[in-house]
Parts: sequence; C-alpha cells; structure tokens
Amino acid sequence: MIAFSTPYLLFPDRNIALLQLGNSNREHLNRYLIKRVIRLTWPVYLLFAVLIFVDLNNPLHQFVDKCFVFLNSTFFLTGMAILSLARYSKSGFDSLFWKESDKGRRLRKQMADYFKYPIDPGSIPSLLNTIIIVLTGSLVIVAGSVINQSLGILVELFFMALLFMIALLYYKFLSGQMVINYYSTSSFFLEFFGSNLKGEELTSRREVSQLWWVPKSLKMHIWQFLVQLDRKIPSGRVAAAGHLLVWFIAYQRPDPEFLMYIWLIFALLHHFFSILTIGEEMAPGWLFRWLGSSKTWILSRFWMQLRWVIPLLLSMNLQLFVFGIPEMFTQMMVLLVYLITSFMVSVYGVASLKKEVKL
Repeated sequence: MIAFSTPYLLFPDRNIALLQLGNSNREHLNRYLIKRVIRLTWPVYLLFAVLIFVDLNNPLHQFVDKCFVFLNSTFFLTGMAILSLARYSKSGFDSLFWKESDKGRRLRKQMADYFKYPIDPGSIPSLLNTIIIVLTGSLVIVAGSVINQSLGILVELFFMALLFMIALLYYKFLSGQMVINYYSTSSFFLEFFGSNLKGEELTSRREVSQLWWVPKSLKMHIWQFLVQLDRKIPSGRVAAAGHLLVWFIAYQRPDPEFLMYIWLIFALLHHFFSILTIGEEMAPGWLFRWLGSSKTWILSRFWMQLRWVIPLLLSMNLQLFVFGIPEMFTQMMVLLVYLITSFMVSVYGVASLKKEVKL
C-alpha cells in the first residue's frame, strides 16, 4: 500500500503555491513533509497496537514479546514510508532523464521494442519506484522472518532498526536537494495527472455506461464520485494490494478467529474510499444540495461501496477452497458488518454535508 499510494496521497501538493510564496527552506519543507506522512500513517500504527496489545482474556501475557513485535512493526513501516517518500520526491527530476536525455530516449525505445508497447516517460519513474519499494519491503519481511526463527526476536529488532536507519540516512542524503526535488515532483505529478484526466481521455477512462451494476437514477451521481476518486487514488490497485496481504496472512495458517478479524478490518478499510468523497473539496454542500436530495446521496455512496462485495466474496471463497478458511458463517458476518457500516458512513457523509451547508 505504501508503494502504490504514496504518489497519489502526497502529489500534487495543493499547498505548493503557499510553500513557494513563503520561500520555504530545506528544514521547513522536511518538517512539513514529515507531518504530512504522520497524518496519513498514524492509523496504521494504531492498528498495529490494537492487533498486538488488545487481549481481553490475558492483557499482560507475553507483554515484553508484544513490545518487541510492535517495535519491529514500527521500524519496518517507518523505514518503508521514509524510503518511499525519498524515492518518490525525486520522480520529477528523474522524469527529465527519461523524457529529454539521449540516453533516456534510447532506453525508452529499447523498452518499448522489448515489451511491444510504447512507454510513457512520465510513468517510468513511478513504475521503477513501485518495483523497488515492493521488492525491498518483501525481502525485508522474508529476511526478518528467517532471522526471527533462527536467531530470535532481538536480532530481528536490530535488523528492522537497521532498515530504519538506512532509510533515514538515504533520506538525509537526498534532503540537500529536497526543495528543488519536491517542487519539480509536485509540478510533474500535476502535469502528469492533469494530462491523463482531461476531456475525452477522462471520459474514456470512466463512462456512465460502464456502471451496469448501478440503478439508472443513481448512475450520474456515482459516476461523479468515481471520477473524483480516480483523480485522488488508484482504488483498484490499493484494494488488490490489500487482498494480497490478507492472503499472505492466511498462508501463515492463523487461527480462524484471528483471520475473521483480519477480514473484518480489511473490509472496513474499504470505507476509506467513501470517506475520501466527504468534504468540501469533493462534495461542496451547495452543489450537492442542488443536484440531489439527502436520500439520493446516501444511496449513491452506499451503492458505490457495493462494488467491493463481489471481490470480497470471490477472495474469501477462493481462500476457503485453498486453506479451508474462512467458513461461510465468517463470510456472512464480514459482509453483514461491511454493509451496515457502509450505510452508516453514507449517512455520516450526508450529515456532514448538511452541517457544512448550515454553517
């Protein structure tokens, strides 16, 4: 999720004009970026704490080991987040190599000939960064598991702390050029996303006729939400990464009850996409009151979330076929909780809309 979501959550930065007007120096910009990353990632640290420490039957059982596991997770996530920020912050500068240099054009032509498909120079830096971050994170997880089994959790903790230190040193190494890198990268993503989300090209990406699963009266409203989400985050790729993570956990053959909680948490995290559509940026109160009633917007957000029901069912049933879990009762429980909370989030979205209009 870090590899896929970082460029979409951080860039283009809507505050870039204010940073330029304020003539932010390197130290101020680094503090600003760290605060942005913390605001985006703190729920994951909270999730780690809940999964590791919340034990109603015996809260102090193996408490020291739980602390080590939490520190391992924290070092790993923080290190990967810093690495991702450092890599993606120089995407704008890297794109110049692929687009304007003779060597970059030659390599791009060779890649296009090899893959039999033209390569967009703007997408190459993001593609390479995604591959690097995914491979690094995967290899660290595998190496950490081997170290834990053979040398113990303390050595694994040292290994994860080493990853964190290396990522921090790499970020510090690049921080000298952070101002020019960040401004150029924000401009690059503004141009790259803008050029891919305009006019006919935007229409071809998301057409109303493609929403065959939506009632006719809600199609236009849901289409608006989905187009806005396409501009913000690649929801399909993020959801696919989540399914891979759940399958990786299932491969470890955990207790069925634990896997049920994992599926519940994963299903609830899908509401993040619905929450993104709440707010003045995507849902201006005056416009939405003019376009439809409260009932229309509740049903639109709720129906929009129904698109994830089939992938959830298919993934759970395929996992049942391969590993024997989760059972049908667990699947029905996950879907019931998901549908109820989907409706609650939809109601909350309309309630916040009314509050904005009232204010």
